[in-house]
Amino acid sequence: MAAALAILQLDTRFPRIPGDIACRETYALPTRIEVIDRAQVVNVVSVDPEALDLSGFASALAKADVDIISTSCGFMIYFQNALSQLTEKTFISSALVSLPKLRSSLQDAEIMVITFDADVLAAPAYRLALDGFSGPVVGLEKSMHLYDVISKDLEHLEFERAEEDIDRLMQAALSRYPGIKAILLECTNLPPYKHIIRQHFAGEIIDCLTVLEAAMPGLVKSQFLA
Repeated sequence: MAAALAILQLDTRFPRIPGDIACRETYALPTRIEVIDRAQVVNVVSVDPEALDLSGFASALAKADVDIISTSCGFMIYFQNALSQLTEKTFISSALVSLPKLRSSLQDAEIMVITFDADVLAAPAYRLALDGFSGPVVGLEKSMHLYDVISKDLEHLEFERAEEDIDRLMQAALSRYPGIKAILLECTNLPPYKHIIRQHFAGEIIDCLTVLEAAMPGLVKSQFLA
């Protein structure tokens, strides 16, 4: 059966567990994972995204024969327009593409963005991509295990430890911003921890998987959409 989805994955080795955008077990339909050589976290999660060599992404887009193409890093939102022009397929760079729709029905103060690195997302380079969004943006703390695994590209992930860190992060964030009605997860590695977020938040959660599912119903396994 031909693949329905292609994920352009950064050049990383850290574990991709079920629920992660770059784990085939996340999907109900065949999915192809294309690793983009030399596109490492440090190069993509950058205050200077223009320095990133896009040739690997462009090549992968040119040869993709699937219905939907996405990436394994939400910071690729910076290149949504540039890369979407290189293919006739549906290209979704990041869950952040859903931010305009959210803002059409909610105030910015009612939307919380959870990101891998809040400092980078706040850089001037991303202002256009976020269209002046002024709501709370909460980043993983540098001391968190998951941040360490991703930023250092470690081969071992302690899932329960990461769960505990996410639990503390969400408790603190929702206590600080009590009026939140929707949470948008920029980081494509956070969906495996949505069950932790659900323990503290009953509103809408938008992430890379819900965005892909909206584009192709039946693509993502139901347990990762709750």
